Amino acid sequence: MSKSKGYFITGTDTGVGKTVVAACLLVIYRKHGNTGIMKPIETGVNQKCSSEANSDAKFLLTISGNKDSIEEVSPICLKPTASPLQATRITGQTVDISLILENFRRLQAKHDRMLVEGIGGLLVPLTANYSVSDLIKDMNLPLIIVSRFSLGTINHTLLTVKAAQETGVEIAGIILNHSEDRPLNEIELGQASLIQELSNVPILGECPFINSISTEQFDSKLEKKIGGWKV
Repeated sequence: MSKSKGYFITGTDTGVGKTVVAACLLVIYRKHGNTGIMKPIETGVNQKCSSEANSDAKFLLTISGNKDSIEEVSPICLKPTASPLQATRITGQTVDISLILENFRRLQAKHDRMLVEGIGGLLVPLTANYSVSDLIKDMNLPLIIVSRFSLGTINHTLLTVKAAQETGVEIAGIILNHSEDRPLNEIELGQASLIQELSNVPILGECPFINSISTEQFDSKLEKKIGGWKV
């Protein structure tokens, strides 16, 4: 099977900025055809009363402007704030991988490219014997790793790169996210080049700090700020 157009977006940690980066990629691709979005599994969300404010899937679907259903974009929704495996053991639900892949193929057929946001990092368990890295391989998408500027980010990023390589996932590159509204210190300023040197994986860009994240923030002004991303 040939490599599909698009990316799978993972993070070095929970809360590192995967959704923000996915939304920025949607902004970049607005003028370049029809881009599908998917958040296959959400935890910590009750789909019956969720909104753009607390559901990454609904937030990304709104930014995309697509008419796909939320059930296609996010077929698995689990209420506990936990890894999918833990959440299903609490609720008694199951994670149906075939349902996820079925919806992915359906969306893939409708769009020029696909952006898929994962849950947590590469080794987060979806079932007892199937992790995020397995899903990436089944979707056959190259990987974008989202990392943050902070102490420890070199270790976290290199561990994620190593895990991807050892599980046979192709890495497209790394995007570093400015998760705080402040200038970088001397140590942080050197992190991007050092990560690229040690991992031999390209830094695709830096995501600017976005205050009070809402759909309105992802406009043409933001597009100019991220126009240099190598994606």
